[in-house]
Amino acid sequence: MLVPKIAATTVLEPELQRAIDLLPVTLYADPAQAVSAISSASRAGAWACVSPDADVQDLLNSGLSVAVFDSADTVSVDCDKSRIAIRYSTSASNGIDKTIDQALADGVGRAGAVIIQLTSEQLSEATQKSSSDGLSPLARLTAVAEKTLIGTSGPVRVLVDLLAPEGAVGNWTLDLISLAADAGADVIVAAEALAPAKDDSAKRVPLAEAFVAGSGLKSDRSDGLFTTVVVDEQRVCLGVVYSSVESIAAALATGEGVYWSRRRGLWHKGLTSGATQTLVGISVDCDSDALCYRVQQNGAGFCHHSTRSCFGPAAGISQLAQVVAERKGSAPEGSYTARLFSDAQLLRAKLLEEAAELAEATEPADVAFEAADLLYFALTKCAAHGVTLADIERSLDNKHRKV
Repeated sequence: MLVPKIAATTVLEPELQRAIDLLPVTLYADPAQAVSAISSASRAGAWACVSPDADVQDLLNSGLSVAVFDSADTVSVDCDKSRIAIRYSTSASNGIDKTIDQALADGVGRAGAVIIQLTSEQLSEATQKSSSDGLSPLARLTAVAEKTLIGTSGPVRVLVDLLAPEGAVGNWTLDLISLAADAGADVIVAAEALAPAKDDSAKRVPLAEAFVAGSGLKSDRSDGLFTTVVVDEQRVCLGVVYSSVESIAAALATGEGVYWSRRRGLWHKGLTSGATQTLVGISVDCDSDALCYRVQQNGAGFCHHSTRSCFGPAAGISQLAQVVAERKGSAPEGSYTARLFSDAQLLRAKLLEEAAELAEATEPADVAFEAADLLYFALTKCAAHGVTLADIERSLDNKHRKV
C-alpha cells in the first residue's frame, strides 16, 4: 500500500491533495495537522508521528487512527496495539539486520505496524534474497508480521520509509516501490514527491502508478485489467467492473468513478446517463488482486437497468435512508412524510413516542417492529437537517476509535 507522508510545512496542489485524500492512509508529521484533516475531511486513515510528551490518548480520541512512536520512546497510552506503530531507523551502528531483528523481537509483538527507515541502497540490500531460504531480510519480517493477527484488525503491517538525501523530499522510484511491495511491505512516500499526473516536469512519481506499485496490485487477466468492486458509502455492492492504471489515474484526478470498459476503453461512469459517482475512497484487497471503489452514487443508480445496484434494488436501512432523502424534496403535499418535514414538533413527538415504545417492548418481534419505526423517524430527523446515513456511520466510527 502507498502511504503519502505530509510534513508540517507541506502545501500541496489542490488536485494532488484531493487525490491523496482518496487513499486509505496518510501519515502526518504533525499530529495537529492530522486532527485538522480528520475534522475537515473525515479522514478515517490518519496516522501521525507523536512525541513522548504528547497526549496520545486525546489524539486517538480525536479520531487519529494510529500513533507512530520512535523505537526508543515509551508508548504512553493504554490502547489496542492496532492503534500503535513503532519506527526503527538504521544507523552506522545499527545496520539492516540489527534493525529488522529489533522490529521482529520488539515491534511485531507490541504494535499494529512497524516502520523501517532506511536509504535506497539499504533497501536494495534488505530485499536481497538469501540462498538458504529464498527470503530477504525484509521478506522475513513481513512473513512473521503477516502471521501475527490483531483480533479482527488483521495482521501486523510493515512499512518502509526511505530516508532522503539532505535537502531532498525523497528518492523513491517506481522500481524501488515495487521492490518493497514484492517483499510484502507498504511504502511511505513524501507527498510532495508524488505527481497528480504522469507528465510531470519536476520528475515526481505519478500517484496512480505509485499506488498500483505500492499496493503490489497484480492482474491474472491476459489484458492486465484489475477486477474492481464498486460499493456505496455503506459498502453495499453496486457492481463489478474493471480498471487499468490509466483509469485509476483518471479516477484520482477527477474524484469520480472512472473505469476501463473492455469494449469502449476509458469509461467515465454516468457522463451520458447522469448517474455519475463521487469517489469516496479507493483500496486494494488483502491478496492485492482486486480493487474496491467506494462511491457516492448519483442519479438513478449504478446499473444500466436504472436500479441502484447491478444485483437488484436497495433494501433495508440503505433503502430507507435513500427514500427519505428523496422525499425531502419530492414528497407530495399533505403526505405523512411531508408533514414530518414541515412540522418539527410533530416529528419530535413521534421520536419520543417511538423511543418510549421501543424501551417498553420485550418480545423480539415487537423490539424489531418498534426499532424499525424509530429508525424511520430518526432518519427523517437527520434528512431534515441535511445529515446522511454516511454522516451517522462516520460518527459511529469516530466513537469506536475512542480509547
